[in-house]
Amino acid sequence: MSPHKVELLPSVDALAQYGISENGFLPAEAPLERLPHDYYSPWERIIEELPTLIERQEIRAKVDELPVLSIEQLGIEAEWRRAYSMLAVIAQGYIWTGPEPSERLPPAIAIPFLQTSKHLEVYPIATYAALNLWNWKPLSPTADITYPDNLVARHTATGTDDESWFLIISDAMEARAGPLIKTMLGAIEAVDHHDVPTIIHALQYFKKSMDDIGMLLERMDERCNPQTFFHTIRPFLAGSMNMEAAGLPNGVFYDEGDGKGSWRKYRGGSNGQSSLLQFFDAVLSVNHARSEGFHAEMRRYMPGPHARFLDDVEAIANIRAYVDTHQEDALLVNAFNDAVAALSGFRDKHIALVTRFIIIPSRMPKPVKGVDRRDIASASTKMALEAQTQELRGTGGTKLIPFLRTSRDETSEAQVARTMS
Repeated sequence: MSPHKVELLPSVDALAQYGISENGFLPAEAPLERLPHDYYSPWERIIEELPTLIERQEIRAKVDELPVLSIEQLGIEAEWRRAYSMLAVIAQGYIWTGPEPSERLPPAIAIPFLQTSKHLEVYPIATYAALNLWNWKPLSPTADITYPDNLVARHTATGTDDESWFLIISDAMEARAGPLIKTMLGAIEAVDHHDVPTIIHALQYFKKSMDDIGMLLERMDERCNPQTFFHTIRPFLAGSMNMEAAGLPNGVFYDEGDGKGSWRKYRGGSNGQSSLLQFFDAVLSVNHARSEGFHAEMRRYMPGPHARFLDDVEAIANIRAYVDTHQEDALLVNAFNDAVAALSGFRDKHIALVTRFIIIPSRMPKPVKGVDRRDIASASTKMALEAQTQELRGTGGTKLIPFLRTSRDETSEAQVARTMS
């Protein structure tokens, strides 16, 4: 039996086996500030200096000097997560610090990156897990992490507050909606007992949670400037799939030394890789059949236990079917439809955010002040060329607005028509 195998169906008691905590898909404890073994100090030195090394275009030279470190000194899961997260951010810096992107990832990064990703059952690229779930710290030991003001990102490519804020807004959303996981699992169990009041209460809490995280999403502009995001931060979130125009026609070669290695193409970091967002769809039985398999593909970019949790929740999700067979219950149907509408409304806010932070900046002249690095300008300009054909893609590699609108429409279609008495 696989050591990762979960023996229980998703329930409140089984959450820990899926790597889910009181903070939802975030770990219960803040990610490690440093790997405890001095053996890994070469990685730690690089990550500490990363923004400066990128700014000076010295990152490749520094990484090329690194030894190939063994993963044998990694112990608890938190250490594996930190190693993977560091390697992901370093890899992005190596690839995208120009003037042209690197088509090769050297063995000192590629080998341990492949090994840590295999252990964590997640792709070796800068995933949402690497950049968000395992890359935050509270500003004090007792800080309420459901508020982004109390968090900062542990490491970023640019060293800017804009990038940190962009990342930890999502972390605060994860923590804010964490309790919803238990609540909705309780609603699934309540269906078996025909406990309608519990189902209604859970659906009302779902709506409130969507409103709460929607308000957090709308705070993005407070400390993250759209132009800075598009031209300075976004290139470092890019993947190696659909990046021909940016200079990666074959993807990236993960060099394992001695003539070994493989060309790989991965999507870049994307909120589509958030297990929380897919959990919302799973418990409400939203059908994303028209999204061309993107949601299913994104599960391969999630930590293995989280992806299995979503699969298992989908297998037992029964709330929509129950509501559909009780259309005469106005309170129940209205509570369900209000929950669906709130999720659809959240997706509307996401579309508005994408418009402000990607679509509009892509059609404006690149600001001269503050964005003068050849590497950033080169990569982002090439990626922005697609905007002229109305096919601007997200860092996840999808055509942005059409995809997001389809996801929103599919969400709305999950509503149940109430039988009129």
